[in-house]
Amino acid sequence: MQNDKLDLFYQEVHLAMLEVGNSAPRIADRVIAAAFPDTSEAAEREGADKMLRDGVVSFLSNYLKRHSNGPALTQQDFADISDEFESIVRKLSKPSHYVPSLEQHMPVGYLVANPEHLDEARKYKRAKGLETLAEADVLDELYDAVTRRLL
Repeated sequence: MQNDKLDLFYQEVHLAMLEVGNSAPRIADRVIAAAFPDTSEAAEREGADKMLRDGVVSFLSNYLKRHSNGPALTQQDFADISDEFESIVRKLSKPSHYVPSLEQHMPVGYLVANPEHLDEARKYKRAKGLETLAEADVLDELYDAVTRRLL
């Protein structure tokens, strides 16, 4: 029974992806009630529907990252990306990047063809990197304080 429900869930996810792309929130909104009607109704009745949705969105975000388009340059990307950009694209570690206005990861070929979304993706990635570096600086500070106390 459980495997049947999971199979239905993944079928619904892939159907939703055809309609809304790789946006975890949009996919979640389309699949929760269809794949798990009893759970969805119970969560709504008990006031836990937002928590259920947040969990499904988190799960789908991880699922979409793990099951992305493969290596940074797929056959389709070769057709979409000019030779002049190929050497740069090969340096990328991921085949798609998050575009905040679209709320989804978009393939590099799409980003090359749509510079305004490429700009969004690069700014988002840079902001995340700076956020990570700032957090690392605080952890360094905490480490120094803790190790000084131990000496």
